[in-house]
Amino acid sequence: MSTTNKRSLVFIIIFLLLTNLAVLGYFLWNKKPAKPQRKGEEKPGIGMALKNKVGFDDSQIAQYEVLREEQWKKFKPMVEDVRKAKDSLYRLLSDENVSDSTVNNTAELIGERQEAVDRQAFAHFKRVRTLCRPDQLAKYDSLIQQMMKKMSKPSRGDQHKKEKEKSKTPA
Repeated sequence: MSTTNKRSLVFIIIFLLLTNLAVLGYFLWNKKPAKPQRKGEEKPGIGMALKNKVGFDDSQIAQYEVLREEQWKKFKPMVEDVRKAKDSLYRLLSDENVSDSTVNNTAELIGERQEAVDRQAFAHFKRVRTLCRPDQLAKYDSLIQQMMKKMSKPSRGDQHKKEKEKSKTPA
């Protein structure tokens, strides 16, 4: 190999190494810092939305917090059961001889557990609705519908970009 070829290869290797280091540095040190939460500032969530959008007063928020704690004690193990059932389904991928009935039974189990989660969530939102004054009911119902729509939307970045582009293009 000639000296010119060796120099070219060394130059290319050094260039690629520096490029890789620059990319690595960009991802390691160019993270946006999390916004520090100020003392007394509420975390965004349904409690804050109930206060700001529905108009819950401090008493209603306190009652909501009690309901939320009770709900979470019931809800957390149920969500964990769904996760475990899904894990067991996808562990079947490594079994070359898994039967369709095993896959179907596991999928049905996931469906049953997910149904229980949805029923529990529905019951919780029904209980929270009883905290509303008559003038707050329509706002509460609207808030819950908005939340459900957001939760059911695809969360993939490509879908979000498409929606943004669609809204920017003139009709």
